[in-house]
Amino acid sequence: MALVLAAAVVPATGSLAAAATPTIRLDDLSQHPAVKPQTFAVTNHDGLSGLHWSHWGARTAIGKGTMTINTCKPSCAEGHLRILPGARLQVRGVRKDQGQRYYRQYRITDPAFTPQERHAYSRWTDALVPSDFG
Repeated sequence: MALVLAAAVVPATGSLAAAATPTIRLDDLSQHPAVKPQTFAVTNHDGLSGLHWSHWGARTAIGKGTMTINTCKPSCAEGHLRILPGARLQVRGVRKDQGQRYYRQYRITDPAFTPQERHAYSRWTDALVPSDFG
């Protein structure tokens, strides 16, 4: 009798845990919105990879990963890559789009940013949602 009762309790507990997991998504230029994405494309040449998230579903979530920046000098095809491990991607706010919830703003910080990179990436910027792609 105890085994039957235990088996009945475990699925219910698992279902409650699954229901408590926030399904807020984050979209980027790749147009593949995801919950806790492992990558985040900022431009066609720059982005983050290997993201590990904390506080997902809260008002602000933080992902840490590696930022890759193409200097695009003398051109993007011939540019050098700057690799910055330990960059932080912060996301905040939630908005609804097409019946789903999305974080609505992001910023990226890294102590190794140049002043130009800090200006380009460390300001709060509107995050994309599927309807932005028309």
